[in-house]
Order: sequence, then C-alpha cells, then structure tokens
Amino acid sequence: MGIALCFLPLILAIVIFSTAFKLKITWQLIAVLLGLIAVLPISFIQFFLPELPGIGFSPILHALLKSLLLYGLIEELFKTLILIFLPHKNLTESHEARDFLQLAFVAGLALGCFESVVYYFDHLQIANSRGATLLYGQIAVRIMTSDVIHMMCTGLCGLFIFSCRNKPSRVSFLIIAVLLHGIYDFFAGFANSLRWFSVAVVLMSIIECRIKYSALTNPEKE
Repeated sequence: MGIALCFLPLILAIVIFSTAFKLKITWQLIAVLLGLIAVLPISFIQFFLPELPGIGFSPILHALLKSLLLYGLIEELFKTLILIFLPHKNLTESHEARDFLQLAFVAGLALGCFESVVYYFDHLQIANSRGATLLYGQIAVRIMTSDVIHMMCTGLCGLFIFSCRNKPSRVSFLIIAVLLHGIYDFFAGFANSLRWFSVAVVLMSIIECRIKYSALTNPEKE
C-alpha cells in the first residue's frame, strides 16, 4: 500500500497527460525509464562526494552550500543530461513545448517517486513502532513537496533543453532549477519552523515553471 501511494503522483500524471493532452504512453514510459536511470549516477556521486570543508563557514552557510551543490547542481545537471534523450522529433508541432514539458514532468516525477519509495523503506520500522498512519502522512507531505519540486525543476531543465534546440538557449532556466532545488532542500532539512519555507520554494517553483514556459511559447510577452 505504501509503495503504491509513493507512485500515485506518477500514475495520475501519466493518466492525465494521456487522456487530456493525448501524450503517447510509449513516450511517457521512456521518460519514466530515463528518470529512474538518472537515480543511479546521482546517488553514486552524492554518496561518494567528499564532505564540503567547513573552514571559514558558519553551519548555516555550510548547509546551504551543501544543498546547492549536492542536491541542486548535481541532480539538476544529471536530469538535464537524461532529458536530452526524451522523444522530441515527432511531438505535436502546435504543442511541441507543452508535450516536451510534460515528458520532463514525468521524468522528474519518476525520480521523485522512487526517492519516496526509498524514504518509505528507510522509515518503515519507525512507522511500525509509532503507527502506520504517521508514515502515510509523511508520504503525503512528500507528494505535495518533494515530488512537486522534482517535477517543476525537471520541467525547467526540460524547457532549457527545448530552448537549446528551438530558440536561443535560456541557461537561466537551468540556473533557476539548481537554485530552487538547493534552497528547497536547505529549508527542508530544518526540524523547526524554518522547514515551512520549503513550501514557499515549492510554490515559487510552480510559478517559475509557468513563467518560463510562457516566455518560450509567447516570447513577445517578455
């Protein structure tokens, strides 16, 4: 039940994109596979990357730099690389940007949902001792925060790839994805009320993704 809940956002996204936007299932499955493939190098590098030296840094600044490098830069760079292999030659011409963005969303959700599964197993014993309802509640929170930030930041990376292929490249899209993801993880790591700032970052990522998409599809409005 817990694993199914972790993958619920991905399943819903595929159903919505397939029915409402006629996005091919095969393309979305490729996006899912690419998202899962990205987990391997990201996890490998994050596990073996040496700890950042703390000399001259306050603990807060050290945590921020670690989040920006470890979760922001590394994850978004690898997600950008795997998005190069998304289907793009046969997308609907009138909705090419929209379709590619949706495929990027699916890839990001696949990665985010897999992380939620790992989280589920890591905390299963704790949940059993405290009651399963607590764990399901935590998974629900991850769906609304971690999954969304992965989805939106991957969407921004996808828009960057799209801009490189079709219009003047917008490297700022990638930079924003790195910053948003890093800052989100920075605030999410707090155990006190500062943790709620991560929700504001999630909302900001949704707004930024919408703005950047509009900038690509309606450049005259910039």
